[in-house]
Parts: sequence; C-alpha cells; structure tokens
Amino acid sequence: MKVLISVDIEGISGIANTNEIWARQAITDDTNAAIEGALAGGATEIVVMDSHGATKDNILWDRLHPQASVIRGGPNTPLYFLEGLDEDTDAVFLVGWHDKPGGRGLLAHCFFRHPFIKINGEVVGEGQIAAGLAGSYGVPIALVTGDDVVCADMKAFLGDVETAVVKRAIDYNTAECLPAKVARDRIRNAAQRALERLSDFKPYKFDTPTVLEFECVRYSHARLLARVPGIEFVEPRTVRFVSSDFRQIFDMIILFRFLMLVADRFYGQE
Repeated sequence: MKVLISVDIEGISGIANTNEIWARQAITDDTNAAIEGALAGGATEIVVMDSHGATKDNILWDRLHPQASVIRGGPNTPLYFLEGLDEDTDAVFLVGWHDKPGGRGLLAHCFFRHPFIKINGEVVGEGQIAAGLAGSYGVPIALVTGDDVVCADMKAFLGDVETAVVKRAIDYNTAECLPAKVARDRIRNAAQRALERLSDFKPYKFDTPTVLEFECVRYSHARLLARVPGIEFVEPRTVRFVSSDFRQIFDMIILFRFLMLVADRFYGQE
C-alpha cells in the first residue's frame, strides 16, 4: 500500500507563525508521527513531499523515519505539493495544512493571503485543490492534520476524512497548541485509522466542466493573466478558465501563481 504524505508548515503542531526557529524539528516530528501511523495501518511504501516554501527543504532529512523517502527542493515540481502522486498511490495524507483565505484559521491563505481562487463558484483553499488533483488520479485524501478550522473545513468538503486537530485557531497568528505528545499521538492514531478504513474514502471529483476563477488584488494583474491563451478576463479583477480536465485546472493555478510573483515585481504588492 503506497501513501503520499504532503507536509506543509502552517498546521504543524506548536506552530503559530512560519518564522519560528524550531519549526524544522516540529515539521519532522509531525511527519514521523504520520509515518508511524501509516506503517501501523498497513502502508508498505511511503513517500513524503516537503511542500512548504520555495526551496522545500523544511524536513530534517537525517531525522526522518527510515521507512520513508522524501522529495525536496524547488521551486517548481510538476505536481507541486503532491509531487510523488501516481496511479499506484492508494492514499494521500495532508499533514500540517491550513485554512483557505477569508477563513478564521491560523495563517489562512491559498498560495497567497490574496487573491481568492474559486472553483465552480466556491472559494477554495489548497486542501480542496489537492483533493481535486488527487481525485484526478483516482486517489482519495485519507487524512488531514492541522488546526480545528482546516480539519472541520475539509470534513465538510470531503464528507468523510480522518483528521487530527493539533491546535485551536484564535487569530491569524495566534493558536492554542496542544502538548507535543498529545498532538503527535493524535496524528499517529488518525493515520493508522485512515488506512484501516481506507475503503470508506472516495477520490474527490469536481463537477465538469470545471470553472476556475482567479480574483486578483489589482486590475493590472488580471489583465496580465488574461494574456494567457484560453483565459477570459472578467471585470473588475478576475480571470476565468474552463476545462473538464482537472490537471489542466491545476496547471493553470500553478501558472497563475508564478505569473503573480512576476507581476508583483513590476506592479508592487498591496
């Protein structure tokens, strides 16, 4: 049984901001707890995707569980935060993930604090996008770990997913964090349960044709993105892309992300 574990930072145990100097050890410890649970649940192959930041070098490689490989480096990988996903993957774990923009979760955003990304008219976060990408490969999201908000949001979105709440969001940069042992035990136990009841989970599929809308902070940003073939400009600061292939939707989101980084160099940030 192959499991892909995608690891972010914002939902990691004990983390209230992404500048904490001990974060790499915390990320590694949460990841190891998920690996231990996956092995107890029957996993035979585990690939970890270190998905936070441009260089994706957060996990302490020499302290990672010896029965897992890790993908690191960047900034560009074909499947971005789900690099390592393929048709042989049985389950995806999202460890240390966060709420979508506009939500009350800790460090809530979707690639940026702004803009908003909508799919079929609904604001989505990175968790929903990951679910759609995994679903396009026929793979379910089986576990989400993070604060109480992202866990509740992904349960509402997927209908059924194992979660491990490791902290309670209070404000954007404030959280009540569980003791380390309690948090890692929750992750470990939830990971094991996720694989023991893997047949309960279904790959997520967005309705087709799927409509992607990208709401920019600046009009000039939207006009820049609208130069991409197949992209429709929508007043006042939104672009739209429609496809029945979610991989195309995903690739367009990632392209928009990098173009926005370029645009900020020319037009500045809000």
